[in-house]
Amino acid sequence: MLGSAPTTRDQAVRGLEASRIRLGVVQPGESISDFNDALNTLHGSLSYLYNNTNGNRFWYDTRPTLRKTMEDRATQVPSAEVDAEIEKRLKKLRKENPFAGVHACPASSLDVPDDQAVRLVILRPADTYRRKSEKSKATETVEEILNNRGTSPRIYRNMLAIVAPDFDNLASLQTEVRRFIAWTTIMSDKDDLNLDGNQIRETQQNLDRSNHTVDLRIKETYCWLMVPYIDQYGDMKTIQWETNNISGGDDSIVAKAAKKMIQGEQIITNWAPSLLLMQLDDLLWKDQNDIQIKKLWEYLSTYCYLPRLANYSVLEDAIIRGLASDEYYAIAGAYSGSRYVDLKFNKTVMSVNQSDFLVKTNVALKQIVAEKEPVPVQPVQPSGSGTADTGSGNGVAGGMDAGGQATQGGSGTVQPQKENSHFFMSAKLDTTRVNRDVNNYVQEIIQHLMAVEGSDVELTLEVNVSAPNGIPSGTVRTVSENCRTLKITNFGFDS
Repeated sequence: MLGSAPTTRDQAVRGLEASRIRLGVVQPGESISDFNDALNTLHGSLSYLYNNTNGNRFWYDTRPTLRKTMEDRATQVPSAEVDAEIEKRLKKLRKENPFAGVHACPASSLDVPDDQAVRLVILRPADTYRRKSEKSKATETVEEILNNRGTSPRIYRNMLAIVAPDFDNLASLQTEVRRFIAWTTIMSDKDDLNLDGNQIRETQQNLDRSNHTVDLRIKETYCWLMVPYIDQYGDMKTIQWETNNISGGDDSIVAKAAKKMIQGEQIITNWAPSLLLMQLDDLLWKDQNDIQIKKLWEYLSTYCYLPRLANYSVLEDAIIRGLASDEYYAIAGAYSGSRYVDLKFNKTVMSVNQSDFLVKTNVALKQIVAEKEPVPVQPVQPSGSGTADTGSGNGVAGGMDAGGQATQGGSGTVQPQKENSHFFMSAKLDTTRVNRDVNNYVQEIIQHLMAVEGSDVELTLEVNVSAPNGIPSGTVRTVSENCRTLKITNFGFDS
């Protein structure tokens, strides 16, 4: 006999549960009729649910969900494909100042140029660095790159910086890359998978989200900045690596590396003449009177115990600023015999050549003083008439001036008069074209005069400002402070 039909949906559901329990295990003492009652109850509950749930039909979809499909495909993505995706993204990174180039995932040390400009190397995913670990895959790789370029020894080793991936973060990056690749294949196979509109939109959303997550995890993973250095007060033969974590922030890996190196003075974009002189005195010309600029630049590019300049223009700028002062060094075009040629000291120059020599100030001053001493001349012998040759006031020893007075000095030497021994000029500058005008005057006029041997060129800047409505007190304070900072002694404000 069939069990009683349920009168409500809740009763039907409770009947299903009770029948399931009773059918699962027949307890001792239960008769076959009890078992039949359970079957009847189950039948009645199923019939009710089928016939009385507003005509709806329920079924289980045997197709796997999109998430399950993605996870299944992700497990099948080979490691080589994962690394290739990471490297493809890293190779899209662009260089930023002050780096001359960015070299992502070099296959060997041959892929990293050996030249005199700072370059950033980003290692492959497999070349991981592990915190507090003395040896890692990264340390092996960077030492190979630092010491060699292919089969040749690397020369300019002070021109490199490295970014390595973190060992502990790499796994999560690889997992997300596998998911990204899996979502990519699902989108490609949407027709074969018979995806409907909603499923295609869901796939695209997941693909976009995964793509963004991969980029974030690359930044998190590539977080170790490794910079070579030598402690000049320690073992001068051992190169060490200063390692800093640059994770966090929205900037690119390259931008973060640049910012960290500039802040830590691991790369210098603006060098003071005093710091250049310090390096010269401590190491580079300690036992000599001069150093060629080309050789100086080679030293700075090569040895990791010296400051790391971003490029040659940083050195050139420091030299030019130092030459305008009497505190640092002189410059000469060459050394010939026993003297420096085209020696300049405490002068403004516009550019320098790598073939020029920086000269110690005491050595330069010794030559300058020696070349300014008066040259002894022989007195002019009397003419056959027995009268002195008065000449025409040419300053020859033993001659007479227009008043009949002897021109010979007490020292027996005379400085002959020379024509055109002084030049001066004054020019009004166009305030909208100051740089152009100054450059023209320097190139077309001043530079020719500076090339005259022994010339002493003095350049002054005269500024006159009229402000009918008065100069604000804030401007007065700022300009005054800046004038004092720039060591301008002749300045002031008045009514």
